[in-house]
Amino acid sequence: MAQKKKVCKTLTDLGLIPEEVRMAFGIQKKPKPEEKKGYLFRPDQKRMIKRMKNWENLVYARFEAGMHPKTIASCLGVSEETVRVRLRRSGFFEKTESTLP
Repeated sequence: MAQKKKVCKTLTDLGLIPEEVRMAFGIQKKPKPEEKKGYLFRPDQKRMIKRMKNWENLVYARFEAGMHPKTIASCLGVSEETVRVRLRRSGFFEKTESTLP
């Protein structure tokens, strides 16, 4: 359903449209808020891959020292999921067999 534009009676009586009034006063339209993307585009993925090559061992060391993946991610400027994937691939989240009889 299309949105209806608000019509100002005063402007209509004067024969003006809101865009003309804005231009006359030098007011620009409000920029549309930037939409948040829910995923990474390829350039962002490449940036993270490159960054993680340099810092992969630091991720492992910090996780072993007890640092949370979200904290590690914010320090490196990458997503938390990137850190978790690296840790998961290297076996940090594997279930260990219990030694109980």
